[in-house]
Amino acid sequence: MFTAPQISTNDDLKSRSFIYFYFNNVRYKFYNGKKLNLQIFPNHAKSIRERNKLLNNLQSAYTKALHNNWNPLVLEEVVPDDISIKKAFNDVLTEKLDSPYSKFYKRDLKKICEQFLEYIPNTLLEKDIKEIPLSIIDEFLNQFKSSGRSYMNKRCSLSIFFSEFVRKDLITKNPVGKTAKQKVKAKLHEIYQDDQLKNVLDFLRLNYYNLYLCALITYGCLLRPHQEVRFLKRKHLSTDLTQIQLSGSENKGGRVRTVFIPDYLKQELGKRVTSYTEADTNIFTLTSEPFNDDYFKTQWSRAKTQMLKTGLIQKHQTLYSFRHTAAVQVYRKTKDLNILQQLLGHSNMIVTLKYLRGLGEANNDELRDVMPEIR
Repeated sequence: MFTAPQISTNDDLKSRSFIYFYFNNVRYKFYNGKKLNLQIFPNHAKSIRERNKLLNNLQSAYTKALHNNWNPLVLEEVVPDDISIKKAFNDVLTEKLDSPYSKFYKRDLKKICEQFLEYIPNTLLEKDIKEIPLSIIDEFLNQFKSSGRSYMNKRCSLSIFFSEFVRKDLITKNPVGKTAKQKVKAKLHEIYQDDQLKNVLDFLRLNYYNLYLCALITYGCLLRPHQEVRFLKRKHLSTDLTQIQLSGSENKGGRVRTVFIPDYLKQELGKRVTSYTEADTNIFTLTSEPFNDDYFKTQWSRAKTQMLKTGLIQKHQTLYSFRHTAAVQVYRKTKDLNILQQLLGHSNMIVTLKYLRGLGEANNDELRDVMPEIR
């Protein structure tokens, strides 16, 4: 025994709308179509008109389900109680820390959570998450406006929490989207010229061999020095030293990645790996453990000081410049964005396009000319 589903709504997008009905004299209300395995989310709508359309769809879906003997007693909607700002943030942080994200991602989320909760007045911490004022978010982010990059990084990290609140139906919109943006100056990794590249590599080979090998792999295989190269083990190299293969969890792109090893790098790797056979041996430490997070950063800092004095490198040339130099050479040689995307391990073409623009290698006209056409 049930009544016809009705819609409860108003003209305020911040207020959650729902449909309700009585089943065996018990009132039920539903905010979305999850219980019917339908992707209908009225409270995610961006306008009253869109929300009303979705509410009508939701009403029709539950009406049809009830007439087809669907029983809400079996799949009862659990309406969440009010959740405090403090609890909402800590719950999301716990979920993120228990998920297989990178330690840098987790570190940033933990830091922003601690900073934000510390900034909010104690009287507001126990308020419902829906009551958090935009002014508090603005004031918090304004602390980091001295640097565009720092501000946007904090803004992005904070936005992740509010996006999760929207997904959980705790709020209807992400308020961080209304905060101001700042322009971020691209971090310049100036590429090496051909004659300069050889001289820099020769210097590193004689004075900082591990750094030399890292730079050579970064250049020859376009791997990221700190995130991918530093963790390389014998098992990642094929038996004949012609390929490096990384699983999805071992590279930033999150997908299985196979790169070919050029001959000049194969010779150097051969010198290093012929003396051991254990699959889990790191190719730099020759143990099962990699160097610490800042090892190559520290090595580069020392080497750079010396190379700047002798004029081997310029101020904005970095360890990442080896990867960028290789990317520019590939693009100049092939003009093929798809090949470059694969070699760089980018998740999509848009990232590769931004990468080339960031290097100042290609302008919009050049990029347009190499895009695919229908003839």
